Amino acid sequence: MESAIDDVDFSSTDLLVKIRTQTNSGLENQKQTAILLTAVEETIREQNEQLTPLAYFGALMTILEQQREQAVHDAEKQVILVGVTYLLAIVFPRVPATVLRLKFQDIAKSLGATIEAHQELAPLVRSIIGCLECLLAAQDNAAWTTDPLCKKLFQVLLIMSLDSRPKVRRRSHEAVRRLLSRPPPPTLHHPGTLTAIDYSIKSLEDFLASIASASTKERREVEGQVLHALAFLKSTLPVLAVQGGHDKTRGKLKHLCEILLRLPVRSSGGGNTIMTQLVFQVLDALFGAGAEEERNQKGGIFPHLDIALLDSVIRALLEIRPYQNDAGLIPAWLELIKHGFLRLAELARRVENDVEELGSAERHYALNDYPDLIVSVFSKTFVALLGQATTKPVIIEKGCDLFAAMIRGSLTESMVDEAKAAGDEDKVHVVELLKVVNSGLTQIRYRDAWGGILKIAEAVFDRLGSVIPERSQLVLNNIMAFRDDPAYGESFPFKEELDAALTAAVQSLGLEAFVSQIPINIFAERPNQPRRPYLLALFCQAVIRPVPTPVGTAAQIFGPHTLRYFGSDMLPLAKRLFDKSGEMWVANRQLDAKLYETLGLQIWDMFPGLCVSLPEDVETSFGVVGPQLGQILQLQPSEVFPNLPSNPDLRPSITEGLQMLIEGYLAVVEENDKEDDDSDNEASAMRQMAAVKAERGIAKLKQYANQFLSTLCNNYTTIQPELLKSANGKGQALQGLHEKETQAAEAAIKSFLTIADEQAINSYFVNLVKTLLQSQTQQTQGVDAAAVQLAKLRNYAILDLLLILLPFLPEVRTSTVNPNDSPLLLFYRVLTGQLRDSDPTLQKKTYKSLNHVVQSLPAGMLGLDELVPRLLDPEVLSKAASGAKRARIQLLQRVAEAIPLTEETILLEFVSVALSEVMLATKEASEKARSAAYECLVAMGRKMADGGKTGRKKGGLWDMEAMQKELDAEGYGEQMDAGAHRLEREISLREYVMMVTAGLAGSTSAMQSAAMASLARLLFEFSNIMDDALLEELVSTVLYFMDSKNREIIKAALGFIKVAVVTLNQELLEENLETIVVSILTHSRDHKSHFKAKVRHIFERLVRKFSYEAIEGFVPEQDKKLLVNIKKRRDRFKKQKAQARREQMNHDTEEGSDDNAPTKGKKTKLEAEDVKKKVQKARQNAFEDALYGSESELESDGDDDEDYIPEQFREGTRKKSSNAVTMIREDQDVVDFLDSNVVSRVTSGPAKKRSSKHAANYTTAEDGRMVFAESDSEEGAAAGGPAEPMDQEDYYKQSLRAETAIVRTPDGRVKFAYKANKRKRDDDDEEADEEKGATGSGLGWKQGARGKNVNKGPDEGAIAKMLGKQYKAKKAKGDVKKAGMPDPYAYIPLNAKVVGGAKRKSAKAAGTFKGIVKAAQKGSEIGSAARAMSQKAAGVRKTNKKHK
Repeated sequence: MESAIDDVDFSSTDLLVKIRTQTNSGLENQKQTAILLTAVEETIREQNEQLTPLAYFGALMTILEQQREQAVHDAEKQVILVGVTYLLAIVFPRVPATVLRLKFQDIAKSLGATIEAHQELAPLVRSIIGCLECLLAAQDNAAWTTDPLCKKLFQVLLIMSLDSRPKVRRRSHEAVRRLLSRPPPPTLHHPGTLTAIDYSIKSLEDFLASIASASTKERREVEGQVLHALAFLKSTLPVLAVQGGHDKTRGKLKHLCEILLRLPVRSSGGGNTIMTQLVFQVLDALFGAGAEEERNQKGGIFPHLDIALLDSVIRALLEIRPYQNDAGLIPAWLELIKHGFLRLAELARRVENDVEELGSAERHYALNDYPDLIVSVFSKTFVALLGQATTKPVIIEKGCDLFAAMIRGSLTESMVDEAKAAGDEDKVHVVELLKVVNSGLTQIRYRDAWGGILKIAEAVFDRLGSVIPERSQLVLNNIMAFRDDPAYGESFPFKEELDAALTAAVQSLGLEAFVSQIPINIFAERPNQPRRPYLLALFCQAVIRPVPTPVGTAAQIFGPHTLRYFGSDMLPLAKRLFDKSGEMWVANRQLDAKLYETLGLQIWDMFPGLCVSLPEDVETSFGVVGPQLGQILQLQPSEVFPNLPSNPDLRPSITEGLQMLIEGYLAVVEENDKEDDDSDNEASAMRQMAAVKAERGIAKLKQYANQFLSTLCNNYTTIQPELLKSANGKGQALQGLHEKETQAAEAAIKSFLTIADEQAINSYFVNLVKTLLQSQTQQTQGVDAAAVQLAKLRNYAILDLLLILLPFLPEVRTSTVNPNDSPLLLFYRVLTGQLRDSDPTLQKKTYKSLNHVVQSLPAGMLGLDELVPRLLDPEVLSKAASGAKRARIQLLQRVAEAIPLTEETILLEFVSVALSEVMLATKEASEKARSAAYECLVAMGRKMADGGKTGRKKGGLWDMEAMQKELDAEGYGEQMDAGAHRLEREISLREYVMMVTAGLAGSTSAMQSAAMASLARLLFEFSNIMDDALLEELVSTVLYFMDSKNREIIKAALGFIKVAVVTLNQELLEENLETIVVSILTHSRDHKSHFKAKVRHIFERLVRKFSYEAIEGFVPEQDKKLLVNIKKRRDRFKKQKAQARREQMNHDTEEGSDDNAPTKGKKTKLEAEDVKKKVQKARQNAFEDALYGSESELESDGDDDEDYIPEQFREGTRKKSSNAVTMIREDQDVVDFLDSNVVSRVTSGPAKKRSSKHAANYTTAEDGRMVFAESDSEEGAAAGGPAEPMDQEDYYKQSLRAETAIVRTPDGRVKFAYKANKRKRDDDDEEADEEKGATGSGLGWKQGARGKNVNKGPDEGAIAKMLGKQYKAKKAKGDVKKAGMPDPYAYIPLNAKVVGGAKRKSAKAAGTFKGIVKAAQKGSEIGSAARAMSQKAAGVRKTNKKHK
């Protein structure tokens, strides 16, 4: 059924849709193909058939038969024939295989005749090759073996693979490779494999036979054919090689490889290195055959690559090694050898691990011949490449990469086991390899290659260090000989490689084994060995290095280091170093003291890395290390090791290490639980053993968890008096310093809480709550101020610690709270008692804690009768700090959600009182507080809507008498008896909207604007469940406030209207449409342009919703240019967006829908809460888009609302501008800089570019060049682009830069800052008129020249300016300099007559130039004298005016 549906939808595939759009293409072949496709589809429809692939196939094959003979000598018919074959190549893959088998003879003859008659048409040949591929792939094994036509067509593909046209060859290579990789069932050996191998062998043998006697020209032609054949083999040899295990192809494939290996020898005489490199690439493809399937353990349809074939190829490659210093060929040869050995090692390991291969020849090869080959190649090549002084660096680098790869990846388990069991004098393969490496480290002739040999030594440690450490001991000693050499620091050039090798040795051997071989010897315990303090820094780097996993073995879960050695050897060494440092410090030897202190700190710095590597002896050794760690955690830094130069704090390193240890062991247990129990391989067994060991280690850690937890909690809540001095007694700085100190302890506390006893967690929690309760009752009068400050900081820390412990309480984990004995309830009561505290930080932490507690407690245990009055207490509200506003609003939201619907009185009382606070919070400066307020509004509205009743009361929503009673009950009017005059209320969304609407009657503009913003948010959220009448009345009510003179109210009203236009349907806005248009246009005519942008945005939305014609009827004539501009912009960018969509159509349709499929599964409570928060955030972002978003950005003009999301609200695409500036946000109100809350108005935003008055006179090209229009018509065309939004006016800067700006001179006189003549002022006035808006109020849209003739040429003044007449003096002769303008100069053209030529001409030109300069100087002097006289006369006249 699905295939039938796909056949019906075949006509709408992307490729056919794209072809149909090319009917008017400028390329003839595309145009003819599109016309042909249209004609074929019309013919099929005329026959009342569906556009299925079979219908296309029949029609196109008919046209092919008709046009094949006629197109031989007709170019136009050839174009049609190319289009037919192109469409057939699209249709053939969708034709059923049964049809292709039944009609094989007819189709094959038709396609064969076509390609034979039109071989010169490359597009036609490529298309027919695709058809032949589909045709041959549909045939069964019987057709391949019995039908000669099938083999003939396959031979055609082979012939085309050597065609001189690259695209034809490439298409043939793809077709042959695909055919051979999918043999016809039921066979696993493709019948065409032998044909392809024979054809390749024949091509290469012909070359070998003719190359000796061929002339130079013939040689080039033959070599070209061989290169084509090698390219074909590079593509198909991997497919041929995986079938080499069959008896049919093993011999021929081996013969083919032998011929390939003879090519470099024959081509070397002619110097053709390209052929040799291509042969290497072909063989490299052979080595990679089937490797990906084996690594993924998928097991392809073919047998594995023949191990004997691979061995013979590698041995032959060793015989044809290029010249050892050939930088062109030897690197490629070394890379090929590396890949060959790695592939051969994979096959050898498979044979060793396969039980079925016991006693086979391949297993014998893997156990005997393969190790001999490894040792032989390694030793011979090592000496030949690295032992020569003339070897080039690139060859040394490639050779060392080969040897390192051979050691890491080519040593099998049998070779390693052999080295384990052998004695010191036995001759084994691994030992022979290590002898070669040691010789390279000790013999001076390898000095140029020591850097690469050290990399080989690093590979030795990675592969053998953890398995047979005794075999790598000599390599380590030879490396340390370099490091201990006195000349190491000055002359050894490979320090980085040596450090890497030592780091690998430490991480593979382990600290204990490494130090046993290479003692640190800081205090010269061994006089015959050098001191090695540098090893401590090396250990710090080594323990964080990933533990190497040898190839072919399972990954090690636990690291090589042990806690036992760290506690028994390293910690005593650290103590000894610290004691020595203290002695040196007392003896006034500061440098030595600092040195010993640094060495001791390096030992402690390696503790976190050691824990990350997961030492496996936690169960047996933590009892030795744990008490030492706990003792250091209990003491202050100065008490642990006295007299140290810097009193280092070791607690962060200890807490980090303990955290990593616990988390690592828990991860091992969890990873084992996730794995399937059905698998019983070696890796699964190791994983289960590691999980058992980890569980025992966790049990050991649990024994010490309570002690560590007590110590860490005590450190967390202890405030050091030294903090008062370091922070100068400032509370915020004190808190920041303390939080910085406790970050590491916080992470460790959380880790221990995961394994600690539940009863201990309860006891810690209760003790902390009691301590907090005692601090509330203590008297602070008469106490030192420093002590009071420390007590406050301790209370802050206790609250933070309680929040850390809260998620781990048993009653929170199990969601079962015992009302009689509940630590959570006790904490809740203490927190509610702190609500009246005036400390801002304590308020913030209290509200934050209450949020978590209220979320964890059942609603019945909250004591809503007491909680609600406390929260709504006027004293509590008056003391609420600005920093705690967000947490308080969130608490109000949680309380509203916790109140059950059955408690109508409490719910109505809480909502009605808290609503005003929440509404005013929408005007907070903090964005987070505003977002929390909007979320609380929506949550309370949803709670009220769940009450059930949505009907309207009898008196109507806007019953003025009822509203007056409501205001009186809320305290807006006279105090009345609540029992006698209280309005009957109901829990419903309508009632909630009425409460919010009551804010419109507030006495302040802030309350009224907040009410409008709240109504806009509720409208956006609940418009789908509100009555139509209620929505219409909301819109009409807000429109009443459009006549206000208060800017804040107008701004909120415009925002509400914008949300209404976005949210509501047309029918609900039609009645008030004229009022909306007229009212918003009224506020757009303000000369200060406060709401221009908002008005434009609303009009764009209205045009989008009602159409241009509907809105035009309500717009006055003077403002219609605004609509015209909007229409032009929309049309222009719709075209641009449509073009962009067409370009992206193919990419978009290729994306699958699987990635967007929702993942099924049960979500945890935490995940569900995260999803809920994300949904709420998305809704809030959508609302802010509707409220603040703009459609005037040109790139956002589209058909979906998501395109209108402002950049600051787009999820995942927020980008910070690099040119941001910090500014004071005024919000159209006067800023009091003496107010303490002025800090909340400091914001940052993108720096605005300084605009020039003449910026509109030119445009900028893509490369940054300024392009000036030569005529007014060009200027108009250049200005037709998108208009940038006008920058906000800065009147202060304008007053400094304007022509009327004045400055005071040093002598106290006042003068104008800029001198400008009348002509300049007139020009500026004209430019200002041109930049004025589309309407009389100046809305910012280009109006044009206002009746001026825009096509008029330059006037006489412009011509005078171009000729330099503006510099002409009025009285004197010549030019004069003018302020603010370039100096007048006359320029001499630099042509050949002036610059070049004889000296006579140059001298003449120079004389002419000197004369011009003298004349200019004389004129300047005369002009200066005249200007001085005129200024003097002007001063006399000014003085006379003053006297008058």
